[in-house]
Amino acid sequence: MRWNTTTRFPVEVQFEDIDGGGVVHHPNYLKYLERARCHAMREIGVPFEACLKNGIAFVIAEFNAKYLAPLQLGAKVVVETRLVAVRKSSLKVYQKIVVSPGASESDASHTAFLKPDKETFFIAQLRLVTVDLKTGKPVSLPDDLRVAGGIPSADSSVHQPSWSDVRLTSFSEA
Repeated sequence: MRWNTTTRFPVEVQFEDIDGGGVVHHPNYLKYLERARCHAMREIGVPFEACLKNGIAFVIAEFNAKYLAPLQLGAKVVVETRLVAVRKSSLKVYQKIVVSPGASESDASHTAFLKPDKETFFIAQLRLVTVDLKTGKPVSLPDDLRVAGGIPSADSSVHQPSWSDVRLTSFSEA
């Protein structure tokens, strides 16, 4: 993955993920997103281990989400992650949980709550801020990590979606 492309992280809903109603307990969606973001960062060449070695970490400064349909035990889904904008010390990320492209007819019961012709269970928009681990203050993403990840400088974000845009919209492959 490089800047403004989509990575995909497969998830199968486990028994430990569901609540008494038989659907995924809401905080577990956030765990799925976190795992997918870690995967995406590795894919672009900016693994979190490298960030920690550089004395930085990403913290969630803003999080907006919509639960569109519940996930059930055994559902096979994919978390799609896309980095869509860059600022000096922050990144804007869109994520969504969708039906796995390889889902079979036998998996149809897991999509019973979806509206006809829909495949998305959950969407989210996040703003991640790069912080110095010693001071806890925002810092720029180091140039070596920015270059490794193919992430443009903050000046390149001018043509990307507005940071004031908190609408949750779907995204398509560029």
